[in-house]
Amino acid sequence: MRRLLTLSLVLAFLAGCAHKNTSTSAGGSEGANSDAEMKDISSFRLSDPEGPKVVDQELESIPTEVNPLVEKWIAYFQGRGRPHMERYLARSTRYEKLMKKVLRDNGLPEDLFYIALIESGFSSRATSHAAAVGYWQFIRGTGKRYGLEISPFVDERRDPVFATQAAAEYFKGLYSVFGSWYLAMASYNVGENRVKREVMNHYTRDFWELARKKRLPKETINYVPKFIAAKMIGKDPAKYGFDDIDYLPPIEFDHITVNKPVNLRQMSDKLNLNYEDFKALNPKFKGEVATLRGSELILRVPPGTSEAAQIAANESIVESVQFIADSGDTQIYRIRQGDTLSTVARRYRTTVAYLRDINDLPRRKAVRVGMKIYVPDRTPLKDRSATQRSMVAKKSTNTNVEKTSISISSDGRYYIVQSGDSLYTIARKYSTSVSELQRLNSMKRGRTLKVGMKIRVPSPDSSSVREVAKTKVHVVKRGENLSAIAAKYNVSMTDIKEKNKIRNPASLVVGSRIVIPGESKQ
Repeated sequence: MRRLLTLSLVLAFLAGCAHKNTSTSAGGSEGANSDAEMKDISSFRLSDPEGPKVVDQELESIPTEVNPLVEKWIAYFQGRGRPHMERYLARSTRYEKLMKKVLRDNGLPEDLFYIALIESGFSSRATSHAAAVGYWQFIRGTGKRYGLEISPFVDERRDPVFATQAAAEYFKGLYSVFGSWYLAMASYNVGENRVKREVMNHYTRDFWELARKKRLPKETINYVPKFIAAKMIGKDPAKYGFDDIDYLPPIEFDHITVNKPVNLRQMSDKLNLNYEDFKALNPKFKGEVATLRGSELILRVPPGTSEAAQIAANESIVESVQFIADSGDTQIYRIRQGDTLSTVARRYRTTVAYLRDINDLPRRKAVRVGMKIYVPDRTPLKDRSATQRSMVAKKSTNTNVEKTSISISSDGRYYIVQSGDSLYTIARKYSTSVSELQRLNSMKRGRTLKVGMKIRVPSPDSSSVREVAKTKVHVVKRGENLSAIAAKYNVSMTDIKEKNKIRNPASLVVGSRIVIPGESKQ
């Protein structure tokens, strides 16, 4: 009884920091600890020695209790949920060493790593219906409470180091209160207040007893067994039939420091790096511009490139800070009469939570006529082959989309560089390679593009259009991965990756169009 009284008193201090927006006080104390200093990792190499393990045996690992609920989730991941688990496992290797280091440095069990698997599938862009964001799915108020910066330019909920630091702080508080990892996880899912109430009312700290009595929401009752199933599969994938996973390479980085904002796209071009790969090292920045926190800006760079990166960063300084969305990521939409965030979300096949996140709109703020907001750029989802056939059918005119960005002369077709363009995005747009664009334009590696600059692009000829017309195009559906698509068309994953210039199979998104190798007709 004394233990439960102590529990009640201590929980009162944590009542306002629910993981999901279920606590009545969560919104009222937003940003309470927004000035907290978040620990960063200046560099990370796989060759770094591991830190000391947790000394306390109780904190060394999380119990693995197998029961029918756990077996149900194992069966789900092996069956209907297999495509999801394959995708999550493929991504897991990119973050496993890094996140486990952060957890270990905070004196927590490394097994908490699998919470991020069931929360987000290790996707930095994961956004829930409740506007929880990032690897560990923090809502805005809780993220700021644990020191995460969330602004129009930055969202540290999307950063694997900072978000894991925040999750570690949160779990340390939960475990110190409940003394049970299963109850700590349940609280992470539904909020401490709900779990506290059930613990006090039923005089038990046994999660399974509360689950049997159905004293918690269905999602929470399934949360712990889902975690256990994910942990068991993640620790030994082959044992559960996951022996053909295209794993991502682990993340590694050094860092540099500058004292002014930097355009990341320009910097990546100067370093001859793929912009998307460079941005993946610095995912907390919402667009192209990396802004300062305090008086400095710390950027992660590929190992061994610090000296060149420092030069490139100094040459990519931004004097006037303004949001520049990643090319192909968002476009601007002007609110019209009758629009709401809900109707705009349906129009662009997204969620209200995503729109609020990308535009930094508080939950209670309404949109007004004439207001400009960022929405997903769905242009890449258009049928490329149809576009090319249209271009051939209209030899004497340009399409509306390219009216201002393409000029045709006797010596070839030229593209007029737009704001946010890079050789990579232009090459992707015209189904060619960066090296081919450099060859056509006699460009030296590292040359920076300027808005208004004309560069030569390959001209479509009848043979290439006939080839496209004969090509089978597959539209990625929810739950599909590259392995399943390859099996469906009886082709190899390697051929599909080469044909579509796919470097990261785990990055497929619903609606993407995949060209299937071969000569099968549509």
